[in-house]
Amino acid sequence: MHRSPLPTTSFNKTALPISQALLDTLNNVLNKHTGLAEGRHIIHFSNKHYSAEHGGYHPIDIALKKDINNKYTILCITDLSFNGYPYPTLERDIEFDFTHATVFTRHSGFKNMTAPNTDKLYTLWESKFIANLAKGIYNPIKLRSP
Repeated sequence: MHRSPLPTTSFNKTALPISQALLDTLNNVLNKHTGLAEGRHIIHFSNKHYSAEHGGYHPIDIALKKDINNKYTILCITDLSFNGYPYPTLERDIEFDFTHATVFTRHSGFKNMTAPNTDKLYTLWESKFIANLAKGIYNPIKLRSP
């Protein structure tokens, strides 16, 4: 039995080297939600076992914008973690903000996306994320349209 491949979603180029593996992941999620309107959408990857008390795999938000030509732009990738004591809150740990060309890390603050080694930080982060996806760590994966 021959299966037809899923339609390929088209993405605009970004300032950092987004891998084909990540684009394929986004394509797979978006293809499960046909008829998405133009505008902003957020794909939320979470692990139901992550908690402030026990740690675990950080939730990830990937914000996208769909344009009039059905092409997507990756606006922001945010890695969230619990921080603070005695009442921890979910805050950004690492954020790649393509809209403002900045990178935020909890330990060093904001930097320009063109700062030295930013591409290496992104590549390291993404490779870990893709490996965790392959292991089935993120469940559920949800799409929100704010």
